[in-house]
Amino acid sequence: MAEATRRFGEVPVYGSLAYDLNYPGFYQNDSYAAPRAPTARPRTRTRTESLSRERGLRRSRQSIAPAAIIGLVAAAFLFVTGITAQVNLLRVSNDSVELESRLAELREQQDKLRISYESAFNLAEIEEYATLRLGMQKPNASQIAYIDTSAPDKAMVVTEEDSGFVDRVSDFLSGLGTYF
Repeated sequence: MAEATRRFGEVPVYGSLAYDLNYPGFYQNDSYAAPRAPTARPRTRTRTESLSRERGLRRSRQSIAPAAIIGLVAAAFLFVTGITAQVNLLRVSNDSVELESRLAELREQQDKLRISYESAFNLAEIEEYATLRLGMQKPNASQIAYIDTSAPDKAMVVTEEDSGFVDRVSDFLSGLGTYF
């Protein structure tokens, strides 16, 4: 009666519900008598069931793929490289700002030095100093002489007559006398 209350699909079925007519325990006394209900046979796993369970167990183990490891290492490398590049860029920009400020200071100092140099060589002050303190005067037209340099240069070798020993010694002593 318990079977009458069961509905279709409530109990899981593995395999087929058909009677196995080749099973010897199905018949009584090896005669062709009325079939009796099959007894429960020990359940053996088929090869496909055992492989699928082993595959399921294998799939349940999780491992990291080598490509994923390589990808993570590459991403970490790129991250570190990017950070170091940013640090280097910041350092170079700070150095650039410092050098530009130093350049501005040096240009200002150069302008001050140029002004002091130009004021040191004021031609009006030099002329005033030369005329008042040193007593110099502007040249007259008679004092101006022009040199003609249009003629080509030439040199002449003049030979002196050989003088005696006494003349040489006297020239030497007169030369020494000019130094003392």
